[in-house]
Amino acid sequence: MLSKEANQIPFAISIAIPTSFIDVDQSREQQTQHIGRIARAAAIFQVDDIIIYRDKMNSKQMKNLQFVSRVLEYMETPQYLRKHLFGKMPDLQYVGSLPPLRTHHHPLVKESSKLRNGEFREGVVLTAKGKNVVDVGVESPLPLLQFKSTHLLQRITVQIRRDKSGKVTAHPSSPPRSKQYWGYSVKGVESSLGDFLVKKTNYPFVIATSRRGRPIAEEASKIRSQWEKFHRLLLLFGSYKEGLAEILQRDQIDVASVSNHIINLVFNQGTATIRTEEAVFMGLSAFRLLEQLKD
Repeated sequence: MLSKEANQIPFAISIAIPTSFIDVDQSREQQTQHIGRIARAAAIFQVDDIIIYRDKMNSKQMKNLQFVSRVLEYMETPQYLRKHLFGKMPDLQYVGSLPPLRTHHHPLVKESSKLRNGEFREGVVLTAKGKNVVDVGVESPLPLLQFKSTHLLQRITVQIRRDKSGKVTAHPSSPPRSKQYWGYSVKGVESSLGDFLVKKTNYPFVIATSRRGRPIAEEASKIRSQWEKFHRLLLLFGSYKEGLAEILQRDQIDVASVSNHIINLVFNQGTATIRTEEAVFMGLSAFRLLEQLKD
């Protein structure tokens, strides 16, 4: 049975993916497409954090880390802010072919006359005639009030205010994450996965995915009750060539020692391997369904 209201904010999910997942294809265009699928999955299933870790400590995977992070950050950024924050970068050559996220913080309204009093927007801080203004994706930047920082071209969340005369201003605000999904953050891990997991502080509840794990159906009730207790969940994924056990073995770490459960997302899979982006879609779908289960 289902227990949560349809409009209730979901339990928090973060995912950790390896940098090598894009190595299944050599062309930058194909690799960009794979990253785009991760971004879409994260947005659809309301992921809080995407953690990218180097599953091999070499220079190639460091370059992958930078590339994957940049594309994910680009996709999460509202379209009207990208020219300020990214400009033209070689890594972003093929992002134009990726589907938009269409999340709450990617609004389509482009006219200031249609901005609603109290609505939230993402913006970039600029100056005009010596005063702070903010680009929120309408015809011209809005006056930015109560803003103390002197750093320009920084991204901030603002709340729109409209007075009785119709004048529109913007005020710095915290993102409305408690009310609606407001995108994911990207966290690149330059150290190994093992080092990251041993030092983890913000992720008390960790689930590892593995074809050698227990079927998710057998662990569903236990995971659901623990997830409700911790509220936050970190879902770990391996690469298409190596599972988490092999990746962590290089740090001489047993996957069971750094995770609360090891689960198999696909019982009796019909293919020799499952790509990381495929596993992410399946894993997030399964856990959002599991979230709705009644104890």
